[in-house]
Amino acid sequence: MSLATLEALRQQLFQTHAEYRSLVREHQRAEARLQEILALSHPRPDEIEESALLKRRKLYLKDRMEEILRRHQVEVAV
Repeated sequence: MSLATLEALRQQLFQTHAEYRSLVREHQRAEARLQEILALSHPRPDEIEESALLKRRKLYLKDRMEEILRRHQVEVAV
């Protein structure tokens, strides 16, 4: 599947699939917060810990989004 087709499918899922949309938004919020922490010149220990948690959360969210995308690809192909 081409990159353009995958992007179109992601956009369609964002418009029509509530869970996917929720995951994307949470991923965006986690990324924004992570960037805030990374921009700090001297993050506190709790912020360093938070950044590690955010990275793990982002990976989980991305995995869930990809799982939904793969499942949707199979449904469309059938």
